[in-house]
Amino acid sequence: MFDLHFQTDRATRRPQVPRSCRPASRAGFTLVELLVTIAVVATLAFIAFTAAGAASRAAKSAKATSNLRQIGVLVGSFATENNNRLPFYIDWGSYFGNPPGLVFFQRTLAENAGYGFAQSPQTATRPLPDFFYDPCLDGGSMPQHPMGSFGVNAAILPDAEECRLRFGSKQGVPVSILSDPSRKVICCSVVEPNWSSGWAFDGRVFAQNGYDPKSGPQPRNSGGAASLFADGHVEKLDVKNMDQAQRRRYFTLDP
Repeated sequence: MFDLHFQTDRATRRPQVPRSCRPASRAGFTLVELLVTIAVVATLAFIAFTAAGAASRAAKSAKATSNLRQIGVLVGSFATENNNRLPFYIDWGSYFGNPPGLVFFQRTLAENAGYGFAQSPQTATRPLPDFFYDPCLDGGSMPQHPMGSFGVNAAILPDAEECRLRFGSKQGVPVSILSDPSRKVICCSVVEPNWSSGWAFDGRVFAQNGYDPKSGPQPRNSGGAASLFADGHVEKLDVKNMDQAQRRRYFTLDP
């Protein structure tokens, strides 16, 4: 039988383990610790990028709403200066004028307010003042429509010839014919084929057929379609889930 004697520490009176039996000190991470650290850093980076992306989208949506409000101000100024009439959505005859120059809702508003069309700093691809375009679409794979990204509703603001036939003047649509201006959308976020946006749409088609991801009102502004009403206020509408009665109420001349 062996009698092993260990030295003891006088302070603790615990046996001292021989130096040769002590575990070697570690100078770095184990593989598991390294993988855990990488996973934590990646998760934090993902959360940060997600939060930054959400903040950027919210800021662009707010700017889109602000742009539409500016358009509403121009609509109000036009109505004040034109016997309380809203501008028609297009004058097709102007395309064949001399000199030719298509007169449409957005251009009418811009020029009535003193903005130049297709003049500096505007370009051929964006000839209107910048607030006629939607910042939510900037950087996308498809270009915004040069005639504007917030489409005018032809069901409520018909073309110049129809205004002449129905109201006796090509000056525009009398506000008085609108049963409830606070519930009639005259302009909103729109898309059309081959573009990321659209400058016009027919609310009667939307009311009849409902949401179409390739054409008509689009919920691209924080889940809703930024919409300008005839009384000048702006809302984001859930056009994707509206029933037919709601679509008719907001997007046609029906009561």
